[in-house]
Amino acid sequence: MMFQVSSVIEKILFFIQFEVFVVIWLTLLAAYGFYRFFLKAISQKRHLNLKSRFINTPTYLGISTLLSIAQWALYGSTEISWVNRLAEYIAFFSLATGAIGFIKLAQIIVYLSLFYKNMSQGIPRLIANLFSFAFSIFIVSFIGSEVFSIHITAMLATSAVFSLVLGLALQDTLGNLFSGVAMQIGQPFKIGDWVEINYENKKWLGQIQEITWRSTFLATFSDETVMIPNKTIAQSQIIIFSDQQKPNRESATFRIEYNQNVATVKSILVDVTSSILGIMPDPGPRVLVTETGESWVVIKVFYSVSDFSLKYRIADQVMEKSIEAFNAQNIKFASAKIALLNP
Repeated sequence: MMFQVSSVIEKILFFIQFEVFVVIWLTLLAAYGFYRFFLKAISQKRHLNLKSRFINTPTYLGISTLLSIAQWALYGSTEISWVNRLAEYIAFFSLATGAIGFIKLAQIIVYLSLFYKNMSQGIPRLIANLFSFAFSIFIVSFIGSEVFSIHITAMLATSAVFSLVLGLALQDTLGNLFSGVAMQIGQPFKIGDWVEINYENKKWLGQIQEITWRSTFLATFSDETVMIPNKTIAQSQIIIFSDQQKPNRESATFRIEYNQNVATVKSILVDVTSSILGIMPDPGPRVLVTETGESWVVIKVFYSVSDFSLKYRIADQVMEKSIEAFNAQNIKFASAKIALLNP
C-alpha cells in the first residue's frame, strides 16, 4: 500500500517544484548581472554590502535546492513509511530555507533599485529594513495561511491584550521607529550631510553615516561615532550645513590697532582667502568691519568652503597665512591692554 500524501505536504510540494527554483535562480543571476554592469560607480561600502548579500542569498537557495532534490529522489520511491516521512521533513526544511532565500533575494532587488536611483547619495538602512520586515511578515503569513491554514493576522487582531502589552513594552522602540519613518518621509537631511543637532543642553556636530530603525549615527570631526535615538532627533533643532543649494559660509575675525590701514587689511584678507584651495571663488570672499573701539578695529572675512568636513583645516590655513601676510606688511594686532592705558 502506497503512502498517502497529506494535504499539508501537497501544499508544500507545490512551492518547491522544479520550475519555481529555475525562476528564482534566473532572477538572482539577472540581479547579479545588473549589479556588475550598472552599479560599478557605487561606493566601496555599498559594494561590500551587496557582495555579502550575493554570498548569503545563494547559500540559502542552494540549501533549499539540494533539499528539494533529495525530497524528489526519496518521496514516493519506496513504500517504506519512515523514508517517506523523512522526505516530508526534508520538504518542510526546503520550504523554510527557500523562503529565507526568497526574502533575501527581494532585499537584493530593493537595494539594487535604491542604489541605482541614488548613485551619489547614501541609502538609509531603515528603508531596506522596513521593506524586509514587511515582506517577511507577508511571506510568513502567506505560508502560514496557504500551507498550514493558520491565519496569523486574525490571531493578532483578536489578541487585544497581547497587542496592548506589546505596545507598552515597545513604547520607546516604536517611538524611535516612527520618528525614523517620519524623517525619511520629510527628508530634512540625507546620508553624507553635515548637521548640528541641538537637544535641550546637548549639541552634536557631525556627518550623517546611517539611519536605522532605532537611531541615527553621526561621525564627528574627532572620528567618533555618535548614536542618537531617532525620537531625540525628531524633537531637536537641526542645522544642516551640507545644503547643495547654498554654500557653507565660514568666517575668521581679526582685531587690529586703530591706526592701521583698514583698506590694506581688507586687501590682504581677500588675497589670502582667494589663494587657499577649498575656498569657493563664487561666492567669493568678503571682508567687513564689524566693530570699532577706542583702540581697535574688528575686521571679519567671510568665505565659502566646498567641503564642510575641511572647515577646520581651511580655517587654520586662513589664520596662519593671514598672520604671515600681516607680519610681512607690518600690520599690528590690537591688544586688550591698550584700552587700559588711557583710563
